[in-house]
Amino acid sequence: MQDPRLRFFSLTVLSLGSFLSVWGAFGAFIWWLAATPRTDALPRPRVLLPLFAMIGLTALVSAWGGGDGLSYFTRMSMILLIAAWAYSATEEGEALAVSVWAFGTRTGFDIGLIAEMGLAGLGVIREEIEQVAVAMRLKGIRPGLRSIVPLTLILVITEIRRADEIARLLTIRGYTAGGVICPRFQTSLNEILASVSAFLLSLLPALLIRDVFILL
Repeated sequence: MQDPRLRFFSLTVLSLGSFLSVWGAFGAFIWWLAATPRTDALPRPRVLLPLFAMIGLTALVSAWGGGDGLSYFTRMSMILLIAAWAYSATEEGEALAVSVWAFGTRTGFDIGLIAEMGLAGLGVIREEIEQVAVAMRLKGIRPGLRSIVPLTLILVITEIRRADEIARLLTIRGYTAGGVICPRFQTSLNEILASVSAFLLSLLPALLIRDVFILL
């Protein structure tokens, strides 16, 4: 999708539908197969597989405690797929443009700036993880709790320091609140239809089936 407004709308309704019910997740999966490049839009397996493993582990714990682990795994996995697609398709500046379009040049600019900083931080973390993986492979170190835990702490501390440096830089440059940009969007009929189908396939069935069970 070229129009980030429709992409974020689709992301929202698909995530909500997947979160609310398995039927919503199933509809989101159909939409993902039909409206996205599928695996071509996903990050590298070494980035995505650990996240699926974490979801699977949580689902096993839930099932062990008497919960519906399979439902949790299905819904959270679909949310992860949709988020991975949206993250891969989002370009620099789009979150800021959509936020200003939706909420104005003051509040919207601040929200968009925070979102852009967060997305940039994720990109930096991903690059650092890849560099750490290469370094560990060259040194013959196998991933494990003894290595992953301290590396995670280092990444978190580094990201906190980076955020502090950015905040100081904005202060030095005189930033207080708000800003002015003129966002422009390109929208096609296919994108509009894809966004409508995202609502019809995922969120609407999730809401309807949820209401039916409440009535029963």
